Amino acid sequence: MMPHEAISVLSGIINDEALIDHAQIIHNSFTRKRKISLDNLLNYLIFRNHDVLSEDLVSYFGALRDFDIPTRQAMIKRMSILNYDVWDFIMDRFRNEIYNELPLINFMDYIVIAVDGSFLDLPPHIALNHYFGGHQTSKMKISDIKKPQTKVSMIYDVLNKVILDFSISHYKTSEIPLLFKHLKKLQEFFRDKKIILLADRYYGSAELFRYCEMHNIKYLVRAKKNFFKHYIEKHEGEKDFNVNIKLDKAWIRRIKNDKVRKSIDEDPKMDIRVVRGTYTYNEKNKKKDREVTVETQYFTNLDEGFDIADIIDLYHHERWNVENAYDVLKNSLNIEQYNTHNPIGIINETMGKVIFYNIEQIIFIESRKRIKQNKKCKYEYIPNNKYIINLLHHNDFIVSFKMKTVDKIVETIISTGAKEKISVRKGRHYKRWNKFFKSIPKTRHRIDGRRNPPVAKGKAGFVTTNH
Repeated sequence: MMPHEAISVLSGIINDEALIDHAQIIHNSFTRKRKISLDNLLNYLIFRNHDVLSEDLVSYFGALRDFDIPTRQAMIKRMSILNYDVWDFIMDRFRNEIYNELPLINFMDYIVIAVDGSFLDLPPHIALNHYFGGHQTSKMKISDIKKPQTKVSMIYDVLNKVILDFSISHYKTSEIPLLFKHLKKLQEFFRDKKIILLADRYYGSAELFRYCEMHNIKYLVRAKKNFFKHYIEKHEGEKDFNVNIKLDKAWIRRIKNDKVRKSIDEDPKMDIRVVRGTYTYNEKNKKKDREVTVETQYFTNLDEGFDIADIIDLYHHERWNVENAYDVLKNSLNIEQYNTHNPIGIINETMGKVIFYNIEQIIFIESRKRIKQNKKCKYEYIPNNKYIINLLHHNDFIVSFKMKTVDKIVETIISTGAKEKISVRKGRHYKRWNKFFKSIPKTRHRIDGRRNPPVAKGKAGFVTTNH
């Protein structure tokens, strides 16, 4: 399937009247002809890109040459009665009708996916404090939460840069249960596919490892230093070895998944490959660059066909793409810009941005293929992601998507995107957490375009923090 065909199919899905049954919270909603019909509401949520709701309304309905523009109150009400389960149905159709038909990039015949979680900042409101929660000490009441946040999680194809599943949960939700919800939802979809799951150290667990074995999923998880410590310390100095674990009854009782617990109860032995290695990157802090080498360890069930170099490259280069996906969602798509305090509306506004991300990445990948790399050049060139996003927010594309006539304009955007390119400096990282400031940064964004993280007050100044 070519990119213009993929976008055309997605346009057909979004504007399909069959979505009405999945979009209803209230009986008979979205069945009568209204200004904000279901297709208009979904398209609006996908393509909104301004800081103010009134600007988004004028932009979207003006693009359709409809100047009888709905009020802000009407739009907020429609968002609050849209059943957010409709996005699961849309994502399911996207995976089966579009993703499966794309010319996918694989690694040794495997689809490489990553799981990762993050937090999104929400507008301050007591309803969101109760529904989503936020950073809270034991002495604080829910009403004392200053900044409500939601925990989000995604399953991401790191080679093809597509979000396969996305969830929005309470702030305190653990990442491991969210991963199992993803895997349960995608179990049938993954059944006949060769999958490698990449995950950071927070996800490592015997429960996950046995689940992957049961469902023929290969895993590569960065290891915690104290995990299986007594088994690993016997292999001091070894770079690649196997440990044979036997889980005791106390460990088995902690397993939450019934099927996994039963499997381990019947066979408590597990064979896990442990790989040790190092990776190096250049850290840029202010005007200085310094080379940092990190020693690390991984758990995996990949066979010997994947050597240490393959494993380090998969984890530290390919898994980083899921971090970049959050960067695009937060900084380029401004996913944390909300127009409502209604929790249902919050979820619907978030999911609209997720769908837009997949549209943009399909076009980005094709534009990247068309860039001719100069072998004499020090850096690789890729399309300017922000530039493509701006093209997709253009009125002509929005109208074409709504009217299911995107073929020609997608080709134009791909060609234009391939011309507007930027260089990639590999192995370059900006220090983010525990970075010291004498004063609070006055600007929202750093010079590289990324947002400044939150800061906590210390004795001599301020230190960056993740909450």
